[in-house]
Amino acid sequence: MMNLVLRCAAVLVAVTLTATAVACPFCSAVSLTFSQEIAQSQAAVIAKLVEPPPAGSLLPTADGPLPKGKFAVVEVLKGGDLVAEAGLTGGDATPIETIMLEEKPIGTMFLLMAVEPPHLVWSSPVRVSDRGVEYVRKLGGLPEKGPERLAFFQDHLEDEDETLARDAYDEFAIAPYADVRGLKEKMDPAKLLSWIENPKVQANRRRLYATMLGVCGSEADAERIGTILSGEGLTPEQLEARSGLDALIACYVALKGPEALDLVDRLFLDRQGRDVPFTETYAAVMALRFLGEESDLVPRDRVLASLRLLLQEPKLADLVIADLARWQDWSAIDRLVTLFKEAQADNIFVREPIVNYLRACPLPEAAAAVADLETIDPEAVRRAATLAGIAGLVASGSAAPEADPDDNSGRDQPPAIEEPAATITVAPVLADDEATDAVPGRDPAASPPSVTPPAAPPRGWWKWIVWGAVVTAIALASRVAMRPMPGGTR
Repeated sequence: MMNLVLRCAAVLVAVTLTATAVACPFCSAVSLTFSQEIAQSQAAVIAKLVEPPPAGSLLPTADGPLPKGKFAVVEVLKGGDLVAEAGLTGGDATPIETIMLEEKPIGTMFLLMAVEPPHLVWSSPVRVSDRGVEYVRKLGGLPEKGPERLAFFQDHLEDEDETLARDAYDEFAIAPYADVRGLKEKMDPAKLLSWIENPKVQANRRRLYATMLGVCGSEADAERIGTILSGEGLTPEQLEARSGLDALIACYVALKGPEALDLVDRLFLDRQGRDVPFTETYAAVMALRFLGEESDLVPRDRVLASLRLLLQEPKLADLVIADLARWQDWSAIDRLVTLFKEAQADNIFVREPIVNYLRACPLPEAAAAVADLETIDPEAVRRAATLAGIAGLVASGSAAPEADPDDNSGRDQPPAIEEPAATITVAPVLADDEATDAVPGRDPAASPPSVTPPAAPPRGWWKWIVWGAVVTAIALASRVAMRPMPGGTR
C-alpha cells in the first residue's frame, strides 16, 4: 500500500505542475499551438509536397520502414540560416524528407519544423490551407501576450478551417484570464451566445464561449443562460447546450450578480428530497470556486452560503470542506463535528477533511473538537496527518512565486491561516462503491475531492485547481486503503 501511495504522489506532482500552466478557468488546450511549436523548434518552414510516399506504403498492411514524403521549401518562418546551411533553399535546393502518414496530392502545403542543427531533424508535416499559410505567417508579428494578441485569434474561433479553429481555441485556453477580460470591448455577445446555443459546438469550446460571454454579456444574455441551466421548455437537441455546465453557471452569475445564486442553489446544490445528478452538483461547485477566487461580482460570504448547502449531504460534504477552510469560514464547526460522529461506512471518507478543517481553524473550540473526535476514531486523525504531510511536500514544490506587494490588480486575499504546514488536509477515504444519484455507475464519493491549503497558499485563481489535482491522486490511494481486502481484513 505504501508503494501505491508513493506512486500516486509521483503522479500528482506531474498533474500539479501542469495544472499551474492552465489559464482559461473552464477549458484546457487540446494540443500545443502553432506558436508554441514554432517557438520550441529551431527552424520552421512552409513547404509543398513534391513527392508523396511510395504507392501502397500507407496501407495498414504495408511492411518496411515508415513512409516518407519529400517537400520543397516555399517560405522560411524561422531559422533561415540553418535552413540555408542545410542546403534546403536556393536553385539547387535539396528537398526535405520526413515521415508522412497521410495521402495528399503533390503541391499540398505543409508546415514543417525542425531541431538539432546542423543536420536538421524534421517533424511530421502539418497540413495547412492557403488561408492557413496566411494565418501562420502572421503569428510572428503578434504581441507575445495581452488582449491584442487574443483579438487576432478571436476571429478564427469557429473558422471553417478546423485547424485554425483548433489553434485559436488553444490560444485562448492558455491565455491568462486577465487577457480575456481585457478583450471585453472587442467581443461580440450575440455571436458568443449563438455558439453556446449551437448543439454542434464542442463542449470544451462552449466553456470558453460561456467564459467570454460572462465578461461582455448583458442582462438579456443572462436570462437566456438561465433558461439553459433550468432546461425548462428545451428540446433534446437544445439541451445539448448544457454541456460545459460549470462555465455556464459561472457566466450566469457573472452577468446577473449575487441573486443568480438563488437559482443555482435551487437547481444544483439543494438536494434535499431531489434527485440531482452528481455531475451537475460538482459543476456548480467548480463554478463557485472560480467565482470565489477570481470574481468580485459576488461577495465571498454569499458563495460560502451556497457551498454550505452541501454539508446537508453526508456523502458530498467533502467537496466543500476545504473551500470553507481556505476562505476561513469557521461557522461550520458544529455541523462538521456532527458529520464526523454520524459518519457511516458509505461516507467514512468525510472524517479526514473534517479533521484538517478543525486543525486549520484558530478557534479554541476547534482544537477541543479534534481531541474529542480522536477518542472516537484515532485512525482517521492519524490518516489525516499522514496524508496531509504528503500533500504539503507536493504543495511546497508547486507554489507560485511570491506576489508583487505593489500589484493591486487582484482581489484582496484573506489573511493566511496560522497553522503548521503539517496540518494541511487530504481527506476522502472510500469505504464502498455505492452510487447515490441518478448517474449510472457514478459514485459521488469518488469525485475529485478537495484539500485544505497550506498556511501561505499560492495566489491566483488556479490554486484551487492545483489543490484539486493534489488531493485526487492521494485520495485514490487512501480510499483503496479503506476497502476491505479478501478475507475481511484491510
